[in-house]
Amino acid sequence: MQLRFAPIVGVLGLSVAACETRPTSPAAGGPAPAFQVDFTGETHFRCYTVSQQTPQPATTVTLSDQFIESATLTIDEPLQFCAPTSKNGEAITAPEEHLTMYGAAQTLQNPLSVSTEDQFGERTLIATGARVLLVPTEKNDLGFPGNLNHDWCYAVTGPAVGERVTLEDQFSSDTLRVDRPRLFCNPVEKTVGTTTTTPPEPAVHLTCYDLHGPQRTQATKAAIENQFETDTFTVTSWQLLCVPAEKLGVGSA
Repeated sequence: MQLRFAPIVGVLGLSVAACETRPTSPAAGGPAPAFQVDFTGETHFRCYTVSQQTPQPATTVTLSDQFIESATLTIDEPLQFCAPTSKNGEAITAPEEHLTMYGAAQTLQNPLSVSTEDQFGERTLIATGARVLLVPTEKNDLGFPGNLNHDWCYAVTGPAVGERVTLEDQFSSDTLRVDRPRLFCNPVEKTVGTTTTTPPEPAVHLTCYDLHGPQRTQATKAAIENQFETDTFTVTSWQLLCVPAEKLGVGSA
């Protein structure tokens, strides 16, 4: 199942008030941080389509991450809802951690080559532009996930994984094939009005992969609350597996 980028851009009321791309030479990426990402202990997410929700007024945000120094855009309706998932029997250590995906498109002046590592190994991804924003979200009064990054995710291409994994979360249990990377997500500083949120785990990134296998279609409702809205989502089909990743370096593609 592929992430459908055209609808993402279509639902956005995008207004870029300021945008500067950060330096993209290999030196700009610097050496890998001393802190090594705990690929097993950090939360894995499976993201599901939000098929129903209550329309909300658009929110203006300013985003700043490792690839784009500053961009101001408007965030509209939710696209997907991401739940913590157990991969191959690994424990879910933070069941309160959920993410809501919103369209947040922004071009890069030039494509970037991003070296990454996650549980599926090392790979080089080519990032072509920002696509979505992942926002920490409370579900059904489980408590707000206070140690979870906001992430700005970029469309990427790269080698397929081709591994089968068993995923189990609150919505479904399936054995599926992990295929191509679709998004690489940077921790992002987000400003709404006078409130700025900084990443609590700046070394932790996410890589989101296509999933293939028998699809579930049973609709499930979830009460949610985040910095943009309080609502009840109806979630249906799964779309992506997002796994913790480390960025090893970045340069011009």
